[in-house]
Amino acid sequence: MSGYDTRLWRVLDRALLILAVGTLGLLVGLGDSPRRADSVLGLLILAAAVLPIAVTVGRLPSHARARLRELPRRRRLLTVTAFLAACAAMCIALWSLHNALAPGTLAPLALAVPALAVAGVATLGVRLASGRGR
Repeated sequence: MSGYDTRLWRVLDRALLILAVGTLGLLVGLGDSPRRADSVLGLLILAAAVLPIAVTVGRLPSHARARLRELPRRRRLLTVTAFLAACAAMCIALWSLHNALAPGTLAPLALAVPALAVAGVATLGVRLASGRGR
């Protein structure tokens, strides 16, 4: 799996960036009065974050995809970072659903920010430790 770590970190980094910019954009742009139609923006952010992950995993060779189940034991930081990204994505999805039914709150989006911040620090640490800083 080690040959594909760089690809997985790169796509996770991009997905986190999309989620972070999208979440902050929603929090700042919507102010205190989100409408039902704004739920579509949350879903578009989720789609933009999930699509690169799906494409990258789909392009992995079959033997590498089969070994993805070993990630929690072998690549703990990657797994924790992916879990935090998934938690943030769930917060955005829950906000989109809740806002479509009863608009007016931004609380789930605010919960996504700390998870994205911790995940971002983890990816930054990996980037600095591996010497591939941009």
